[in-house]
This record gives sequence, C-alpha cells and structure tokens, in this order.
Amino acid sequence: MSAFVKIASFVDRSEAVIAEGLLKTNGIEPLVPELYTLAADPGLIFALGGYRILVHEEDEAAARAILAAIAE
Repeated sequence: MSAFVKIASFVDRSEAVIAEGLLKTNGIEPLVPELYTLAADPGLIFALGGYRILVHEEDEAAARAILAAIAE
C-alpha cells in the first residue's frame, strides 16, 4: 500500500468537501482526516493546518491536475 501525500489544504470546510467530491468523481479516493474534528471545534483550523486533502502518492499528479483545473 502506498503512502498518502498532501495535495491541498483549505480553511473553509465547504471547499474541502467540494474538492473531495471532485476527486472522487474522477476516480481518486481522497482522505480528509480533519473533516469531522474541525467541524466539531472550528477553533483548531489554523492549529491543525486546515482541512488537508490527502491522496495515495500514485494519484498525486492526477489529483493536483484536477484541482489546478478548477483553480483557473
């Protein structure tokens, strides 16, 4: 099993959920470990680095390209 790598982080939960859904729609299974932790205690957002989007390292290039396409 490959390691996870961080490809993005968001301060806003909605943006993280949209990015997660976009990746899933494109066949990439992301992990957002802080999704429920930060929803329960939003004061931790900056301490934990926001909502991190993690993917398997073999999906990193494709995931970055997908997220970059929507940022344009």
